[in-house]
Amino acid sequence: MDGYGRMTSGDFVWGLQEKAHRVLQAAAVEAYGKPGVYVISDRVMGRASMSDPEEFRAIAEHLQAQGWIAEADDDYGIFVLTADGIDEAVD
Repeated sequence: MDGYGRMTSGDFVWGLQEKAHRVLQAAAVEAYGKPGVYVISDRVMGRASMSDPEEFRAIAEHLQAQGWIAEADDDYGIFVLTADGIDEAVD
């Protein structure tokens, strides 16, 4: 926040990073902490307390770009966590 209590771009990025980590952790729980296990987005979203599918897809795209999820279908309805994704989720 700036000196006037307004959100800055850094706050937005921090919020996105926090949500992305929450999604990654939720997916890791759904995958029983094992890479290569398919998870379903509806269950991950529920576990991560998310309700906006567009926001979830944007976060999933980010996670895939980082190499933390793979084998996703077009709308990220199903995907797997990579070994790096599992490691990142527990950090």
